[in-house]
Amino acid sequence: MSSLSHHVRVPPAPLPMLMPTYTRLLSQNELSYFLPSRAYGLNDMMAQLVIRAPPNLISPRRLRIVWAIMRLRHTLLACQVRTEPGRYDSRFEYTPPSSPRKALEEAQDTATIFSDKTGQNLVDAFLDLNSPRRLSAKCISLIDIAKHGPVSPTLEEYHLFVLMIHAVNDGLAVHQHCDMILELMCGSATPSGQHRTDAELMHVLELEWAMRWGQTRLDPIIVPATEDRSPPAASRWQKLAWTVDHQNVKRRAIGGHTLPRVKSNTSRPVTARQVFDLEETAVILDVCRHRHVTLPNAVFALLNIAWIYTAQNHPELGGSSKTLPMMFTPPFLFAGTCPTSQIFLLTSFIPRSLDHGAVFWGRANSAQSQMRGFTRSPMLLSRSQIMAAERGARSKAFARMDDGIPSPPKSTQSQPPPLTPDVPSVALLGVSCLGDLRTVYRREHYPSVQLVDSYAHTRKAKGGILLFTQIFEGRFSTSLGWDAAAFPPGIIEEFFKHYSRGVRDYILGSVVSSKL
Repeated sequence: MSSLSHHVRVPPAPLPMLMPTYTRLLSQNELSYFLPSRAYGLNDMMAQLVIRAPPNLISPRRLRIVWAIMRLRHTLLACQVRTEPGRYDSRFEYTPPSSPRKALEEAQDTATIFSDKTGQNLVDAFLDLNSPRRLSAKCISLIDIAKHGPVSPTLEEYHLFVLMIHAVNDGLAVHQHCDMILELMCGSATPSGQHRTDAELMHVLELEWAMRWGQTRLDPIIVPATEDRSPPAASRWQKLAWTVDHQNVKRRAIGGHTLPRVKSNTSRPVTARQVFDLEETAVILDVCRHRHVTLPNAVFALLNIAWIYTAQNHPELGGSSKTLPMMFTPPFLFAGTCPTSQIFLLTSFIPRSLDHGAVFWGRANSAQSQMRGFTRSPMLLSRSQIMAAERGARSKAFARMDDGIPSPPKSTQSQPPPLTPDVPSVALLGVSCLGDLRTVYRREHYPSVQLVDSYAHTRKAKGGILLFTQIFEGRFSTSLGWDAAAFPPGIIEEFFKHYSRGVRDYILGSVVSSKL
């Protein structure tokens, strides 16, 4: 033994750090999304981004490092949801990694690059209710990349997928996560600099961990729910006033139109898509601006006219009333995750004496007026909170039914008669308008990446149907996803055909007619 060894003290192997577990109750709105998802992933979200990038930037190790960074920055991504049997006030649980290396290990199980599956393979498996659900209470987010091969000597095509349960985010926020992922994996630390190396990415991970779990702590550990950041009612009387206002809004929610469904023991997800090119999209936006409406306003008017045409062609289907308005339920969100009681009501017939184009623009203006009244209302915050509480209570009741647990006995006190007679309050379909994603994707932060296309997917219940619109890379697109096994053959296809034709007839066509 050398004499030097007597003077060098070898430190013992470091013991693993014991990290605390942080918890937060799910808000009532978060519960309304989480509890129904337990069985087969109802409302699970998948954002699909088609990109072309240098292959040296897309590797399993780089993906794992980037995903570990994202899970440190946005702790909800790394949370689990715990629900006690028979008790439905679930809570998020987060145990931070004890080291940067541990963060990388934990990210490995939820970050995958596929060489043997295409993007469409992953989408089909996600939408198919008969396929195993990949998200769960123990894994509420994950990231996938499907390799599609070279498109040039320097670029390969990839399909990037970010999956999340709806309880933790909305569709627009998922795209914001995609942008941050691209900036980390394919961007540089300085403007016009070189791409980050694997070692530099690992250094970012180490800094992120040290900033949060080294000598300091960044609060809050788990971001508060939106409802918790909104001011509560100042008094019992104010809360009562909020409740009365909410009931008045509900009484106005009259909808007498439903898409016809057929009984089926199976599910067959189908998606139809309409994309307009750069020039057409520019014209569409310009015409809407000239008419003083937004593109989402026009979308609701298009759906209104499309269903009127479809119902007229198929009177045998029922589900349509000329005396009751048509209702749509856009998932407009307050501050990202808090629901509102906003609906759109549009007239359900077209007067024969009026030009159909004039009727369309009148309906678009009606949607605009309703939207302005909603967003400018001083009751916006209160309606969001009351709606969240109502949705949470309803989801707990259904969860008890799903689990075979008897509901608490109802009050025996006599209820006052309703102020208005019962009227149907059903929506034709749900609509999600993401807007122009150019404001989300910061292309200057990853100039070597080409953004090709973007899709939004959700796992829907049997018989479900949902329409998405967005503008991506200057192109306006509409995607309609539905369970084809639950609708009469050809009906939804015809409905979507009328919708797509309406864009050309009423918006693009108005430019042509004005030049004649």
